[in-house]
Amino acid sequence: MQEEDNGNNLEPLYLEITKDRGKPLDFWEIAALLEIYGIRDIDAQKEFGFDNVFDMAKYMHRYKEVKEYPVKSLNTWEELPPLGKRIFKNYIRGLAFAMPMFVQIFFTLSIGYAIWSGINLDQTKATVIAIGTFLALIMTGTSAQAIGRKGLFYLKQQEMTLAANVTKLLLIIGFVIVLVVGVVLILFNLFFEVLPAYYFFILIMFYLLLSFLFLSISVYYMFEEYLKILYYFLAGMVFVYITHSLLHVRLPEAQFMALVALDGVLAFFVYKKIYNLKKNDTASEGEVAPRMSMLFYSLMPFYLYGLFFFIFLVTDRIVAWSANVPAKPYFIWFNVPYEVGLDWALIALVLLMGFTEISIHEFMYRINDMVVKYKYKEYELFNKKIHLFFKQFNTIYLILSIIIIFLVYYIIYYIYKNTDYLFIKNFFNSFTPFVYWIAAVSYAFMVNGLMNALFIFSFSRQGLAVKSILIATVVNILVGLILSRIFGLQYAVFGLFAGSVVFWWYSFSYTTNMLKKLEFYYYSSF
Repeated sequence: MQEEDNGNNLEPLYLEITKDRGKPLDFWEIAALLEIYGIRDIDAQKEFGFDNVFDMAKYMHRYKEVKEYPVKSLNTWEELPPLGKRIFKNYIRGLAFAMPMFVQIFFTLSIGYAIWSGINLDQTKATVIAIGTFLALIMTGTSAQAIGRKGLFYLKQQEMTLAANVTKLLLIIGFVIVLVVGVVLILFNLFFEVLPAYYFFILIMFYLLLSFLFLSISVYYMFEEYLKILYYFLAGMVFVYITHSLLHVRLPEAQFMALVALDGVLAFFVYKKIYNLKKNDTASEGEVAPRMSMLFYSLMPFYLYGLFFFIFLVTDRIVAWSANVPAKPYFIWFNVPYEVGLDWALIALVLLMGFTEISIHEFMYRINDMVVKYKYKEYELFNKKIHLFFKQFNTIYLILSIIIIFLVYYIIYYIYKNTDYLFIKNFFNSFTPFVYWIAAVSYAFMVNGLMNALFIFSFSRQGLAVKSILIATVVNILVGLILSRIFGLQYAVFGLFAGSVVFWWYSFSYTTNMLKKLEFYYYSSF
């Protein structure tokens, strides 16, 4: 090994390769940094006079005291807001994610209709609109999950051209799936005449228009532009209000007009966003999308998770509405008392969804901070610290979820006692309160399960998340069918409850086991 610089000062090179890094532990780490920098054995020989990179690294190890090193951390704490402000900000982000649902439910419960619902519609229209909505959610939930996963991945990697190409491809796949299912539905109704032409037209229109809407807004979710999504939904609601209440256009025709306008506007801006990704890309290293087989393999868990999750969300309604009820003209028949109870429970769900953003951000902040503070021999202490935070967070969530569920009910009861508001009075006329309580508790378990699933996804254990929601969906169907057929349609809500508990328990148990061996799961996830 060469002992002198031979006129070459290697200190600037050392400062360059250790820029923004912690103090190297030994010459092996310096050798790795040299190789990352692009220096090979032949470079060490010809340019610096050393036999190989390792001899060069041993020599450069003498420079380890020439600079001050930043404290090792994967977080830039000085750039993060204080804890309270950070939690509030992430809670609002979580709320914004669910705000479109809130807009839909709020206006339905307050003025009787929204962009794709209406309490005063006749039950046949309400039934076919609901079926069209459910189909749209299930068929687009798959592609939305895939776009959110792969598109956001490339955005975070600053590979804008790849993000644009993959997003466009996944959107096309989503639209094709929607259209194929639409053609199958049309042919099925032509042959078997399940619904009269007018009512089937309403169903297929809502299915297609909402599918295009949900696929378009999935691109905004990918960009994490939640407030813009809220503005679009509010604009759509204003459109429906003006055409229906002021211009006296009937429902659902006014809703069709609003959805066509929304789809048109969103299609234009989504195209513009994808086009601008390519146009403004100056740093991407490639533009060829992964092969279809690789894309299919990597995204299949997300397609399955999206499919089963949205089936899970609508299962109890389908089970309840298909229960044996006298004078039911169709296999599935909309039930107002059951729907109102679920809608109010969804208000609690929206308020609880804010905690999902808090959970994943705070967990990752702490994990990324502690992983560089504890040496490899201290992995048990590292695991215990994160596990303790997990237990504390879940305890706080339990308390706050109870408060939110009671708060929503108190708001309903207060309005009922102090006003003559028709939609609130309907809440207390039947089994609606019963459905609310069971559904709200179910959603609290479900949201906690979603937090666990996010944690599982973040450590690249997608199969476990898919398995948990699949089992929960099967339990939801079986329990709901049995109880609703024996005791009455309102007991279908126990299917939702049982499925949510199973989803929570399965994901919670696996997350707990992960935390006990977190050092393994952390390093094996990359």
